[in-house]
Amino acid sequence: MLRYFKFLSYSQLQFVKYLFVGGANFLVGLVAFYFFLHILHLNYLISFSISWVASVLLTYIINFVWIFKPEEKLNFKTRLAKYTIIYLFSYLVNLGLLKLLVQDTHYDPFFLQFAIIPVVMAINFTGTKYWALK
Repeated sequence: MLRYFKFLSYSQLQFVKYLFVGGANFLVGLVAFYFFLHILHLNYLISFSISWVASVLLTYIINFVWIFKPEEKLNFKTRLAKYTIIYLFSYLVNLGLLKLLVQDTHYDPFFLQFAIIPVVMAINFTGTKYWALK
């Protein structure tokens, strides 16, 4: 499927791949969030946190192997630590925005999460591309 994107630069292709992985990760994370929130009836912050941990591990592997493919071999622990720092930062931003929006609007946290995704995606892509897996 990506052969149709040959007209893109390397960076643009990375971003397209990132969007594909992000879309799949978004669906998996959303299903997990919904499951913990509405099926198991866990607190929305706990539900989000559990789905976040699973998402970070999944995307780290896919981003490292398929999207960014770092040429220079760096210690796995160092890359994972940097990656985790980026995602921890976006997690805290997400959690703060989610809590603020829920308190201010009293809407369902599941649906409010949709509004936060573009902010988190920008943080994650930029941090991953230019720092964690460059």
